Amino acid sequence: MKGGLLVNREQPQFKPVILSLFAILACWVFVFWQGLTTAIDIWLISEIFNHCLFVLPGTAYLIYLKKDQLDLNQLKPNYFVLSLCLGSLLLYAIGLAGDVQLFMHVATFTFLPLVLWAYLGNQLALQILFPLTFILFCIPVGEELIPTLQEITADLSMVMLNWTGIPIYRSGLYIEIPQGRFLVAEACSGISFFIASIVIGSLYSYLNLRSNTRRIGFMLISIVFPVIANAIRVFGIILTGYLSNMEHAVGADHLIYGWIFFSLVIVCLLAIGELIREKLPAKESPQTLVEPSLIATKKIDYKATIIIILVMSLFWTWFKSISLQLNEVTKPDSLRLQTLMQSHAQALRHNWKPDFREPFQESQFQLVIDGQQIDTYMVWYPKGHGELVSSLNRLYSEKSWTLEQSHYFDTEVAQNIAIDTIVNPDSKRLLVHWYLIDGQVFTNKRGAKLFEIYRILMGTYVGSGLVAISYETDSVSEQKDQIKLGKVVRDNMSQFNQYFNFK
Repeated sequence: MKGGLLVNREQPQFKPVILSLFAILACWVFVFWQGLTTAIDIWLISEIFNHCLFVLPGTAYLIYLKKDQLDLNQLKPNYFVLSLCLGSLLLYAIGLAGDVQLFMHVATFTFLPLVLWAYLGNQLALQILFPLTFILFCIPVGEELIPTLQEITADLSMVMLNWTGIPIYRSGLYIEIPQGRFLVAEACSGISFFIASIVIGSLYSYLNLRSNTRRIGFMLISIVFPVIANAIRVFGIILTGYLSNMEHAVGADHLIYGWIFFSLVIVCLLAIGELIREKLPAKESPQTLVEPSLIATKKIDYKATIIIILVMSLFWTWFKSISLQLNEVTKPDSLRLQTLMQSHAQALRHNWKPDFREPFQESQFQLVIDGQQIDTYMVWYPKGHGELVSSLNRLYSEKSWTLEQSHYFDTEVAQNIAIDTIVNPDSKRLLVHWYLIDGQVFTNKRGAKLFEIYRILMGTYVGSGLVAISYETDSVSEQKDQIKLGKVVRDNMSQFNQYFNFK
């Protein structure tokens, strides 16, 4: 142990502090209950975030390791930090109103270290800075990186395969060799390796490295190393499939190889850490035993605890009113989609099928516009009947289709409308979609979601809808078909939108 202050933990001054911390933590759990429980559900269900189950216990242990160095004479609550806490509380309200779990989770697990900082004060919080920061790994975030990691993995594995001279062809995320076809799917993105490596790397840096330069260097290694290693894994799987005529490295053994490789990656990462860690222990200096002031500690402690719990209680009242509004189920007027289907539509015969969770109403059909058969999908979520803008809702099955490229065009109603080209081994399709939130047209998720949240917070929200149109194309006529599809949208967007009733 390094020298410095050694605190007498047998003194009764610690009891009010411990009781106050338990009271603040209990209030945190109560106020952020929905954000906490939904996060735990994700931790349990998704293997990407299983590590989050150990973050809070790990944080408690890391703080326990510093117990002998925490001097309660330095307990000086920083009430200015409460302004940052208010930011987390406001973000939680926005997440609650828009059912944006990411906002709720970010707010939940940023509020905890901030409120502990506000209670303990700058000096004590600085001594446990890493454990407080480590709490942020509880946030189940990172899935947004999957498409990027898929692209990087496919690019790097193609480079490695070119070195071997194996005949290869790539279409989007599909990589073909003479013996068969491989898809760099979400499971092949290496997101689990990536996140786990960062968590383990940061923990190793804190516990075993003393130089800030070494810590930063090792963290950079923890970010880059799993990405390169995952590309090598995909390269190895494809090479094994090529050499074994697709008898190995496919199916169940594919997953087994992945877990074995992941274990090797972590072992190699820790080995790199051992190579760069300092060899000589830090010199110890004399330690001084200090006794915290009982009267001062109690007075400051109780005042800070009451203020913090009062702030959380006031915001809990607001959260409760938002939840009551969202649970107020109205009986909305039905859309005219059924009429549209019966009047103009034909049965859809293609394998393109959007997947939206528990919509109030959805219809998929085929329209003939300007002599062109257009596959059309519409979905409607009125107030109190589910969530339209959600990461769970997909415009196409990612098991069957992969995004190849996107082009953009404008109309009088909206700008930057994307024409996505999606492909699978058998076909290629063009896809256009847009959102309608209380009658306003949006062409991206973020804008649609923010406006939806704004309307909910204002108490004027009616409902949300989506229109998606698509048809098949090929590499020869793709450019001409993009122009045709853009014209269809320009000429008929208002007609599509009129089937949503926002009154």
